[in-house]
Amino acid sequence: MIQDLEQKLWSIAGGIPFASEYFLQASPVRKLKKENLFPKEFETYFLELGSGWGEVAIAMALERPNTGFVLMEKKFDRIRHTMRAIERNRLENVKILCVNFNWFLEDVFEENVFSEILLNFPDPWPKRRHHKKRTMNSKFLRSLQILLPEGGKFSFATDYGPYARKAIRLFRDSSSFRPEQFELRLERSEIPVSHFERKKREEGKRIYYIDQILIQK
Repeated sequence: MIQDLEQKLWSIAGGIPFASEYFLQASPVRKLKKENLFPKEFETYFLELGSGWGEVAIAMALERPNTGFVLMEKKFDRIRHTMRAIERNRLENVKILCVNFNWFLEDVFEENVFSEILLNFPDPWPKRRHHKKRTMNSKFLRSLQILLPEGGKFSFATDYGPYARKAIRLFRDSSSFRPEQFELRLERSEIPVSHFERKKREEGKRIYYIDQILIQK
């Protein structure tokens, strides 16, 4: 039963209704290595989980031509929008993976591929009965340990205070991570502001940023 479900999910993940040179293809039998991501090698590799309309990664890719950016996004309209932005800016350091990262993450990539991973504003699932659907949990931290090398960085942002506190507790309970500087901060300048973040700020919402460094596997 579990194997049948996994095969069905992989079938859905591979069912992209359009083609592009900017796509990466996930496979249940072969994990992606650094050399599979781009035609040429980059100094570092950056993974954005749930990249939305792609504006954050596009802006960073323009500023960091020596970094390869991989975007995981499941919604086709957002993927098309991102593709157009990549083409318009003639970017050679951005690829898209049309996969729900909550289904597959450590199954898609080889170990130690990314030096940085970004998770911006995932659904906080505020109702208690839905907490099991949250991305931030101990299993997700194990996936980060696989994808990041020691010294690699994970960045997280949310506008929901209880979710931020839950994330802090998760990292406190893990011996594999330490805060980059502070457990929590309310300002962040090194990552561009997304459309969602700008909207929340205009509404007067407080944004919580968490940055963690992997210190041991």
